[in-house]
Amino acid sequence: MSSEFPLVVALHRLADALRSTGLQLEIGDVAAARDVRDELAHQIDDYLVPRLKRLDAPLLVVLGGSTGSGKSTIANTIVGHEVSAAGVLRPTTRAPVLLCHPDDQPWFAGGDVLPDLPRLTGETTEALTRVRSGAGSVLRVVTVPELHPGLAIIDAPDIDSVEEANRNLATQLLAAADLWLFATTASRYADAVPWDFLRQAKVRGTSLAIVINRIPPGAEQEILPHFEAMLADADLGGVALFPIGQVELVDGMLPAEAIDELGRMLVGLATDAERRSEVVRATLHGAMDSIDSRVRTVAAAGDRQNRAVDELRQSMERIYRNTTDRLSDDISSGHLLRGEVLDRWQELIGTAELMQAVQSRISLVRDRVGSFLRGRPAATAEVQGEITSTLERLLVDYADGAAAAVSTSWRDLPGGTQVLGGDRSLDRSSEQFRTGASSEVRAWQDDILGLVRERGASKRTTARILAFGVNSIGVALMVVLFAQTGGITGGEIAIGAGTAGLSQTLLSALFGEQAVRELATEAKHLLIDRVASLLEIDANRFRTKLWTAASPPERTVELRDALDEYERAR
Repeated sequence: MSSEFPLVVALHRLADALRSTGLQLEIGDVAAARDVRDELAHQIDDYLVPRLKRLDAPLLVVLGGSTGSGKSTIANTIVGHEVSAAGVLRPTTRAPVLLCHPDDQPWFAGGDVLPDLPRLTGETTEALTRVRSGAGSVLRVVTVPELHPGLAIIDAPDIDSVEEANRNLATQLLAAADLWLFATTASRYADAVPWDFLRQAKVRGTSLAIVINRIPPGAEQEILPHFEAMLADADLGGVALFPIGQVELVDGMLPAEAIDELGRMLVGLATDAERRSEVVRATLHGAMDSIDSRVRTVAAAGDRQNRAVDELRQSMERIYRNTTDRLSDDISSGHLLRGEVLDRWQELIGTAELMQAVQSRISLVRDRVGSFLRGRPAATAEVQGEITSTLERLLVDYADGAAAAVSTSWRDLPGGTQVLGGDRSLDRSSEQFRTGASSEVRAWQDDILGLVRERGASKRTTARILAFGVNSIGVALMVVLFAQTGGITGGEIAIGAGTAGLSQTLLSALFGEQAVRELATEAKHLLIDRVASLLEIDANRFRTKLWTAASPPERTVELRDALDEYERAR
């Protein structure tokens, strides 16, 4: 059993549930939901869990802002010297610098805060090579005796960096802060990107201070009131604001007096445990208060994904179900008695002559048909072969139609084109289906022969069946099964009707009319079962695509359950 207290356990489960919520489909504003998911999962791991485990840990200030806002210059000025040797690695790349007093180094180097960022405690070749090669980010922990114990500062990458990895890292670092120290400039304080981050700080309850840098001489009375009014409109009135004038740098640093007010605030936080605790608790509670709405945003996006997947799945299932139903109807509609099948059967039993005999007496028909069948086994096999090939073509045509219909339907539904992924092989039946169709038709014909043997074994007709040949009787049963005339026209109707009538007469003489009807029904069901199984296998291609492209709907349920557990634990 975990030794962690229930709130930490619940937060761990919530972070895991967030990461498991895939949101892979490009539906609605899913990109924003993914950002919320990733940021919250990181904040739980990087900030909430370690902070809850140790409320008295040093305060972490993250210095963030736009490109060229002077973050590194401000950080260097705070500690009184450059924190990274020139030309080695800029601190604003994917190796951000964490500055802390030597007494606090074990806490930050130990990996509790920002645990997925490897630590670099010196400018070692191996760690620097890792970053330069793009293998990932590291956190450089630099001890600075000039800083007071109890407070650390991270110089974060630019929030508007041209590199997405840097932007993501900046977002992650800011979410791990007890206090945001946000840097902007007199010329860029109204830019959209910084304000997006400032609004996030408000939503999450993060403690916030702002540096407005490079204010031209004489412009402070105009810029500061305007900026303060913008902050008030964003419900950020009262945020600590530190103006820095446009001054000459000395050895890459600002004059010490330029950051006097900011320095006093930082020293006060480092030396006053009560003030430091107020900032920590404000940010901690603000972050926890924001969890419910953020998780619900992710869960709602997951619901939209689930609905889209359900619609895609239902469309596919409906098309394949309808295909099976139509195929079941069409099997006995006359399609299979066209062309070669009719020709071969007419040649085999002499339809025109025997049609006249049907009107006289059944025994003559039976004997005459029997004489034809007994004397022409090769022709019987030929008819069976034509039925086989015609049925195979019919099955493949239906499977092709179903696959094409699903592909067309999916391209018109949300997320469908993404799920298909440009796989044009899904527009027709699979090779597995085509091979399977041949095997299943032949297996079904074996089923027919088995039925004939089974029915004949319990009657006195065994000798007659053996005399006619089981294959011949089986072919006659297949012809009865495909006896309707819905798919044939003109002269084929008379031939087809005659063909079916002769087959029916022969089988009725052998088994009786009721038994023939039962045989035909059972034969049809056997065929449809085999065909339905084949179509199910073909449909699995689409199910696999859905499974690969989307998270199971249970993940959204798990996310809401994890949120409920968090709320109870809190």
